[in-house]
Amino acid sequence: MPASFRRCLAILAAALLLSPSSFAFDSPLSDHAVREAYFLGQRRDEKTAEFLDKYRRHLPVPESGPWISTVELFTPYAEAVELSRQRSFGYSAQDAAGDYRKIGDRLRVAITIEFTNSYGSLIQEKTNQRSGSAHGFTFRSPDFWKDFSYRLFDGDELVEPLEMHGNATFRTVGDGTEMTGALIVLLYDAEKISSTADAAVVVDIPDAKQVVAPFDLAALR
Repeated sequence: MPASFRRCLAILAAALLLSPSSFAFDSPLSDHAVREAYFLGQRRDEKTAEFLDKYRRHLPVPESGPWISTVELFTPYAEAVELSRQRSFGYSAQDAAGDYRKIGDRLRVAITIEFTNSYGSLIQEKTNQRSGSAHGFTFRSPDFWKDFSYRLFDGDELVEPLEMHGNATFRTVGDGTEMTGALIVLLYDAEKISSTADAAVVVDIPDAKQVVAPFDLAALR
């Protein structure tokens, strides 16, 4: 085989190995990547917003039941951009590098649940018939989100989270507050996420349909 032909094959093989479809996202991040993410986050402009929106899925309001309104899947790079965006005065590229070392290579999934007219902060319940009213109302538990299940699939493989936590969300109404839904966060080891398969975040809602948010890992950094 001619030497020139062998060189062409080597160049082609290298190009295939480095093509975007051969990896999903940067992990671990280089010093240059962390610095780049820092400056992108500090912009806080349309470019920053457009970049981060690639890592979000905005879902339609269901006909009934709770609304899984937003699902985020943030890679280590996207997380570095988001942390930089949230911090302004006095936050430096060195601080961003330090935060990355503390956090490590994790993948963060965040799920926002919002109440609807058919699934709100009040639950109708039966009352004593002698009271003259067949139904009454009680407040929904702030831990209602624990009745849902949250899963991340890497292709057909279920990925176990490092940790999961959640909390109810509230808004101010007059002199008090009203529960509006919940925010759930799951953290994963980025090293355990495949470099080639598509991912899907699946939310199982009690007595309702399953919600699936797909992500093309090859399109994320």
